[in-house]
Amino acid sequence: MAGFRVIIIGGGLSGPLLANGLLNNGVDFVLYERDSETAKYEGYQIRLGEGALRGFAACLTQSRTEAIMRKLGKSSGTHQTAPALYTSKFEQLVDFSKVPSYTKSSAINRVVLRDLLMEPVKAAKRVQYRREFSRYEIIRVDEGAEKVKVHFKDGSSDICDVLIGADGSRSRINHQLGLDNLVPLKSHWSFLSKGKLPRERMLELPEHLQKGPIIVFSKGISLYYALYLPEDFRNQNASKDGTKVISYDEEGASFYWGLNAPVEMVPFQKPEEIRDRRQLCLDLIKHWAPDHRMLRVGENDAEAPGVHVTMLSASTQPSLGWRGDVQRRGNDGQGHPRVWLCGDAIHAMQPNRGQGGNQALSDCADLLPQLLRLHSLAHSPTTLEVRAACKEYEAAMIPRAFAWVRKSGGSSMPVSILPSSIFAWPFLSCGGSLLTKTINSISTWTAG
Repeated sequence: MAGFRVIIIGGGLSGPLLANGLLNNGVDFVLYERDSETAKYEGYQIRLGEGALRGFAACLTQSRTEAIMRKLGKSSGTHQTAPALYTSKFEQLVDFSKVPSYTKSSAINRVVLRDLLMEPVKAAKRVQYRREFSRYEIIRVDEGAEKVKVHFKDGSSDICDVLIGADGSRSRINHQLGLDNLVPLKSHWSFLSKGKLPRERMLELPEHLQKGPIIVFSKGISLYYALYLPEDFRNQNASKDGTKVISYDEEGASFYWGLNAPVEMVPFQKPEEIRDRRQLCLDLIKHWAPDHRMLRVGENDAEAPGVHVTMLSASTQPSLGWRGDVQRRGNDGQGHPRVWLCGDAIHAMQPNRGQGGNQALSDCADLLPQLLRLHSLAHSPTTLEVRAACKEYEAAMIPRAFAWVRKSGGSSMPVSILPSSIFAWPFLSCGGSLLTKTINSISTWTAG
């Protein structure tokens, strides 16, 4: 079809998934990634659920989906798991896998998933590396038709009909569009770590981690700890000390943990000032039960990347008419319907519910049909036609994704607000109401 072309900025997860959908449907596109092809990415764990499967069904071939499914982690013989909530004494309060209304998901290493999504795109030579986005401009070409000219830091440029911003929670495209709804969570420092998980290391960890992830809240600090146990091995072997350990692919397995602490508890202003990040984390939770020492697992691994320190990002929900509001400011290119956003570039969310990646991948199921409709036209789409397609995409994406932003904590960090072993989670509230009575209310506030 005449001249319809898409540019995708960002090679994280949603960018490569959408690229597969365009590739499989014969749409002209190119994906630009700022890093080099050989860059070593941090393989933090993500969890795939219904949203991700929706995106896969829309964009991937059956064989590619099956390749991803073979890499899903298992916990005690089952794919679909949910976290369990523990006290700082590591006493279980509630196992969310037993709450029918709580969304279940499966673990996968982020780099493994990204590589599987990128393989067909690389094979088709539709990805260009080391091309960092700088800005875009709306230009007019033959007979006044509008196009998007994309500029890169190296001075090069490219032209398309629709620009897709999949450039993450610090999205430059979001900023230039004038949306500016991405919010850094400056109240907390987040410490992230991961490492390999051979069997001897597994034996150092609490056995309940084999059943699924755990979450602990105590005095403003939260800890999330999860294992990635790939391959379909269900038999259990007893170790020499009699501890049961499920069989798994030790080469591909990994552990991941994240600890969030209020900034006032961390006696440093910048991450580079923290000499021993792991020890700082251990000091922050030293009053917890001995299980907290699981943060030491893998500390002597010379190949491990160490503890990463950052401030997470979230987002605020735009109105469905946000583009018109921005355009009325009169700034050139802001709010333009030929520039679309997806994933963290528009709905960054906290990791508490494991839905950031899911919703980014689900975006592709809403994006692709609109792009295919524009591609099917017998002419290069007019701005009115692109505006209509963009409106339909955002009408589907915004309510869906931002419902999960709210359930994941909105734009403020969740904290425990009740004494002893009873906690209330703002991000597990239903319909915005905060339920604080008892853990027996849990199936009400985890709806969805």
